[in-house]
Amino acid sequence: MTEFAAGRWRGQWIWSDRTAHLQSEDAFHIDLDPDYYDRRVLFRRTFELAEIPATAPFRITADSRYILYVNGIEILRGPLRHGPRQLRYDHGDLRHALRPGLNVVAVHARFFGRHNAWWAPSPATLTLGGGSLVAEVRVGQEWIGTDEQWRYHDTTAWTPSLPIDTVSAQLIEVFDATKLDPAWITPEFDDGDWKPAKVLRDYSHGGSADGRPPSEPFGSILPSPLPHPIPTPVPAESVRTAPISWTPGEPGGITLALAAAAETAQPEAEERDLDLSAGPRLVVADFGQIVAGHVYLQLHTSGNITVDGALTELTTEKGLRHAASFRYVARDGDNEFVREDPCGGRFLVLALYGTGTARLETVEVVERNRPRPDGPAFAASDSDLDRIYAVGVRTVDLTAQDAYLDCPTREQRAWTGDSVVHQSVDLVANPDWSLPRWNPQLCAAPRSDGMLPMVGVGDFADPAFVAIPDWALHWIRALHNLYRYTGDRALVADLMPAAEQTLRFFSGFAGPDGLVHDVTGWVLIDWAPVPVHGTSASLNALWGRALLDFAELADWLGDGSRAVRSRAEHAALKRGFEAFWDAGRGAYREQLRDGAAVTEHAHAAAVCARLVPDERLQRVEDLLLDRDAMISRAMFLQPTGAHGILPSPESPDWDTERLVVAAQPYFRYVVHDALAQLGAADRIGELVRDWLPLLESGPTAWREVWEGGSYAHGWSSTPTRDLITYTLGVTPGEPGYGTVRVAPRLGALEWVTGTVPTPHGPVTVEVRGNRVSVTSPVPVELVARDGSAVRHPAGSVSGEI
Repeated sequence: MTEFAAGRWRGQWIWSDRTAHLQSEDAFHIDLDPDYYDRRVLFRRTFELAEIPATAPFRITADSRYILYVNGIEILRGPLRHGPRQLRYDHGDLRHALRPGLNVVAVHARFFGRHNAWWAPSPATLTLGGGSLVAEVRVGQEWIGTDEQWRYHDTTAWTPSLPIDTVSAQLIEVFDATKLDPAWITPEFDDGDWKPAKVLRDYSHGGSADGRPPSEPFGSILPSPLPHPIPTPVPAESVRTAPISWTPGEPGGITLALAAAAETAQPEAEERDLDLSAGPRLVVADFGQIVAGHVYLQLHTSGNITVDGALTELTTEKGLRHAASFRYVARDGDNEFVREDPCGGRFLVLALYGTGTARLETVEVVERNRPRPDGPAFAASDSDLDRIYAVGVRTVDLTAQDAYLDCPTREQRAWTGDSVVHQSVDLVANPDWSLPRWNPQLCAAPRSDGMLPMVGVGDFADPAFVAIPDWALHWIRALHNLYRYTGDRALVADLMPAAEQTLRFFSGFAGPDGLVHDVTGWVLIDWAPVPVHGTSASLNALWGRALLDFAELADWLGDGSRAVRSRAEHAALKRGFEAFWDAGRGAYREQLRDGAAVTEHAHAAAVCARLVPDERLQRVEDLLLDRDAMISRAMFLQPTGAHGILPSPESPDWDTERLVVAAQPYFRYVVHDALAQLGAADRIGELVRDWLPLLESGPTAWREVWEGGSYAHGWSSTPTRDLITYTLGVTPGEPGYGTVRVAPRLGALEWVTGTVPTPHGPVTVEVRGNRVSVTSPVPVELVARDGSAVRHPAGSVSGEI
């Protein structure tokens, strides 16, 4: 929008007269009050309109969160997750919410204060970094920006909360509706006892003393790269109740109390009208699937009623332990409760207690995931594959919010390495590529040593926190995806320095043999029991793949010198990698010692990195396809070692001369890439059937590992990508889909069809037997089973494979 050109905003930073800042005269070092956390401030600005303008452009952001309302209508929640100095603004048009006469813009602003799974504080200046809001909207010829004319209220309706624990860093929401008039977001509300907002001017060393952005510590605040999510209410399929014995405890014990109640009660009655004078009631709402978003309740109460609740994967103590919980103190009459932070699960477990009655009118979760327009599709003669494709799409939908999340039900962190699978699925099954483009940018924040953080932003992105080195190598693969699918040279070039720094981090551990040894950090590889101490074959192979990816990108960008260096390191690695080969075992050992484990991971990554000599390729293919020789075990389900640290399986308790450690769902994307590279793409349709047993415990979303884990983990959605890229056989023939490559490999399937998004429009492919029909907006390279290719112009194409 031209209204939002670079330069000073019209709106000014505002907050209450109490921020998190402690008194200080030192412009170089500012302390924040550790007790000023999770604070909410409500803002209002009324204005008159003679008529509704043709447009009403707005932009808004806050440190840390906001909910924007106009005339009682919720417009938007934001901003997207951000780390230090990474604040973004949201923008749009408010015309649809305006009306002639009196109007109000109302904002619920929130300052987290302490880092959590999706936010980390920016360094504070004398005035900013301790809670702030800025907004502006044009109505007719007038701009209304945040300033002293806005009025604020320091609400006490919410109780400040900290993350429940380190891993599941969700916040308990405690909201007392009796302390807040819900009409505060409407024009008619009387805000006469509210105070004028305080303008926060940029007072810092070198600051401008101006209250308008750009300001330290946020710098130039750029627009959000993501479209607004479309709220989608998902109602509960059933709502069952039962009487319970209930003693309300502290908010921190809500989930444990709910678990204890759920274990003893039998919620079978389909009842919405609850008389609580007879005692507390347990309510279990079953959505029939994993849902992710904001819990929404409509209820009518009479008397003194409180609702404790949690959205959970399971109603057991184990399932509820890390669930997102809340306590809602209802007011007499009609109530609407929306849990402010998103969460996920299948079951909403509620305990209603007090004196009086309650009627549950609506029980929903409002999903606000990234958009996925209609169009892409997949179908095959084996309906199991249709279901596998669809479940993968749904799983990524659940984990695609303002970033790609590991899972919506527990952590909600944007893990740097996980997202390569989410991104790959969106690139083949979603016409909207805004998140596939944005997520790699979000994670491109190298530490001073060049290593990327283990998550994009938030608590675990702190440079002082340990990193997962191999996750950065998967990030380079995500960058390679951007090159292949978008063909956006400017975007790839912007991210290349982060990729180069990552590779240089590994170079520091390289010995004269070309291998990297004793790489520091949490070398994970996969949840499978892959030994990683010392010198890891899998880690070296992943580094080798990243070196080749980087060299290819450098060549494409015309940077030959960097490509030469990367290939030279790869050549040295290839020579050194021979040390892992055990001729007697006929396989690559995971470590440089006799009897070390043999893993699917090392062989697959070595193929992708082109480290395997030609004479061994068939042996490696046979090993990867011998599923009977695989041992599957999820490492994090094993007992932990000292200090609760995840164990490293350096002493295998299985037959390493016969068995191969199988990849868990995440690493299978590398395994399938390797098999396709080996010429076995026709086996992918059969291999993705390994996901079918997961449907028994989670029929609408993929589990985290074969043996358990969370119930909605986007990194397990590889089959959706593979059914398109390998079975249907659609991939970019040139960067940015300058051409489309169509190489169907049906295996035992009789037919397969699909529609795949590209920057130029959809490509539709139908394969029946050996006959292929393609409709494409770009030229088509049709690849037969023997590898021969014929190029066709854009349009309708048919041929034999």
